[in-house]
Amino acid sequence: MVSVMGTTQEVHHLVLTPDGGLREFSPDLAARVAAGAGKMPEFAERRVRYVQVTVSDETDGELKVVTAGASIKFDRDGRLAEAGPIGGDDPRISPFEHDACVQWALRNWPAAPVVFH
Repeated sequence: MVSVMGTTQEVHHLVLTPDGGLREFSPDLAARVAAGAGKMPEFAERRVRYVQVTVSDETDGELKVVTAGASIKFDRDGRLAEAGPIGGDDPRISPFEHDACVQWALRNWPAAPVVFH
């Protein structure tokens, strides 16, 4: 979590796993993998879908959520071999998967109290 001038921001790095799961990894590992200095051997020789969720506390408790998706491929050692937009041959990120990633990213943010009228 980063706080800049009163705004709190979290960036979550998630992979939709081939077995239908969701795996979050740290910003440090994300940076190392992107730079070619880190490995994710569990994804060796696989193409997976990556989702980045950025959550910001903008004003008066309102949250701003921004998402981005990509297709990433790993070599036989688990190093990033290529990354790019999700193409026509890649499975799309379903609305359910997208919402699951957003809900996961929001899990530690305080929920507003329920108001009954």
